[in-house]
Amino acid sequence: MRYDPTWLDSDPLPQLIDGRESRQGGIRPVIDPSTGQSPASYAEATSAEVEAAVAAARRSHDEGEWRRMPGARRAELLDAVAAAIRADARRLATLEALDTGKAVGGALTNDVYEAANAFSYAAAVARTLHGDVRRSSYPPELLPGGGPGLMTMRTPEPAGVVAELLPWNGPLMTGSQRIATALAAGCSIVAKAPEEAVVTLVELGRILTRAGLPAGVLNILLGPGETVGERLVTDPRVDLISLTGGTETGRRVMELASRNLTPTHLELGGKSPVIVFADADLDQAVGWAMMAAFVNMGEVCVAGSRLLVEESVYDDVVKGVAAAAATLPIGDALAEDTFIGPLISEEHADRVRGFVSRAVDGGDASVLGSPSLPDGAGAAFVPPTVLGGVRAGSEVEQREVFGPVLAAMPFSTEAEALALANGTSYGLNATVFTRDLERAFRAADALDCGEVNVNCHFAPDMNGGRGEPRRASGHARTGIDAYTRLKAVNVQIHS
Repeated sequence: MRYDPTWLDSDPLPQLIDGRESRQGGIRPVIDPSTGQSPASYAEATSAEVEAAVAAARRSHDEGEWRRMPGARRAELLDAVAAAIRADARRLATLEALDTGKAVGGALTNDVYEAANAFSYAAAVARTLHGDVRRSSYPPELLPGGGPGLMTMRTPEPAGVVAELLPWNGPLMTGSQRIATALAAGCSIVAKAPEEAVVTLVELGRILTRAGLPAGVLNILLGPGETVGERLVTDPRVDLISLTGGTETGRRVMELASRNLTPTHLELGGKSPVIVFADADLDQAVGWAMMAAFVNMGEVCVAGSRLLVEESVYDDVVKGVAAAAATLPIGDALAEDTFIGPLISEEHADRVRGFVSRAVDGGDASVLGSPSLPDGAGAAFVPPTVLGGVRAGSEVEQREVFGPVLAAMPFSTEAEALALANGTSYGLNATVFTRDLERAFRAADALDCGEVNVNCHFAPDMNGGRGEPRRASGHARTGIDAYTRLKAVNVQIHS
């Protein structure tokens, strides 16, 4: 048996609205990408349910039970949720793998760990959230002696009702990071699960409800972005729209949000460069470059999908990455030894394969490594593919593939490497491998992105350590700042 069927104990999976489960809409299947079969189903949110969810969030925020609760009390609940996630780690990892195709081992060691850590981090933030105070005065030419003395206090307040639109590549981890931080800030939330992967977000909502979160503070809706998502984005009762998703979706959200001038927080795509200089520890660079490109099948916004290597070591590094990728176990996402599982759907796998075929057929790249798939692998599987000699400016070098495809290019000088790295519309993150400390800082200063890694790729602090991306990667504040706004209070202390 691949998994315990009782772990999917609700069919169809429901909306969570005002502390209650609701199933009014049409039934849609949950698809297991490893097999193509449907182990469960979910109820799509109706217009009435969307209305009820927004109304519940608005009421809960306006009445203020959660936002006025002392930070230490909010932290107790967030800590309890972290403990509940850790206690249920195996089941949650299995459900995440079943629903998204990500390898269950990675879901357990990374996604569930980060989900629990997000709530622990949010609890610490809730306990320590504070503003700042400064003295100020009027201009002396306006009032004698500067007039009355003032004390200015700036205090963070919750942004209000948040429409949280979540991605399918890591719904449990990303959903936890977003929801936990918004709750730490004191917001009320309507979260829309990705229609391709709904299971673990429903489970997360149930965990929060059991932990004692007041009704209406978190509401979860299931269904397509074209209906449920757009209803949320255009609702004037929503104070902030937060999207983690693709660039085209981000453009659409900004367009719709502009109707009500609703602030947006966007974390979108990436085409992150991994730059390897000849003086680097090449064995370390090869290992990191392989992980950067192929962890979670490349369905990662910060995937290192472009490999830029100094000419003198280009062949050694690229062949090393291709050889390492060829050893990665490919198979059922629920098998313990799997590293490369299926992509989220057959449709997305076809899209990824299209990038490779167009690049090769158009003379923009050549395939340096693409291991055979195991017998019986379904149409959602794509092998880890290394493309060499990629032409600068080509589609596969410029556009986000969001799959296990690495585009490798040589460079001759540091200036050329940095120009190539900055030569796309994305700016989420970048990685540099070098032993030269001055070069590392020089490159970090020149790279136009929100995060730079030196001699590593994935950062351990996924909650509060990221910078703000640019251009097609989004327009995002980070951490608690994304879900708070500052209020200034000026008090006269000397007449």
